[in-house]
Amino acid sequence: MINTNIQTIYAGISQLTHNEKILVLYKLALDIYGHLERGKKINIYDIKGVGKEIWEGIDAQEYVNEQRESWK
Repeated sequence: MINTNIQTIYAGISQLTHNEKILVLYKLALDIYGHLERGKKINIYDIKGVGKEIWEGIDAQEYVNEQRESWK
């Protein structure tokens, strides 16, 4: 069962935009990386599927097109 604090945090994150969720994920990844032992190898497969629910129901090409359009 998920801890109540985590449920509360997730509920808050669920209200964010997709870009804000990606930023949260990025910041968490940096935080986790900062706590790894120096010299210890990182297995990228350990994070497989993390955050995949963020992209549920989103067309990848449409998202990329929207991002590119916002750069103009």
